[in-house]
Amino acid sequence: MKAAKWRDLSEDELAQKAHELSEEIFNLRFQLSMGVAKNPSRIGQARRDLARAYTIQHERGGAPLAVTPAAVATPPQEAPPPAAKKAAAKTKTAKPGKGARGAKAAKAPKAAAKKKAKG
Repeated sequence: MKAAKWRDLSEDELAQKAHELSEEIFNLRFQLSMGVAKNPSRIGQARRDLARAYTIQHERGGAPLAVTPAAVATPPQEAPPPAAKKAAAKTKTAKPGKGARGAKAAKAPKAAAKKKAKG
């Protein structure tokens, strides 16, 4: 459908079309992964149509169609204080003496030595 026809739709119709297209994209991706898709190029068309719907919604100044009204109404949560972030980061540190590759890097020479001894 051309963008001019998309612009003629009301807000409710536009939201309904976007919802239908997102479901269609899901189903097409599922069919494609199963190998039973009749028209694999349809997924690209559906994605472009969904992008057109989002673009027109944005042009009208409304909230994006993917955002639910409940998500818009809830205030954002505050980030934890910096001290809490530092404490959490300290608990996830690597063991001393290990490189970026961790324990696998330390085990690799031993495994190679065992293979040579057997050989």
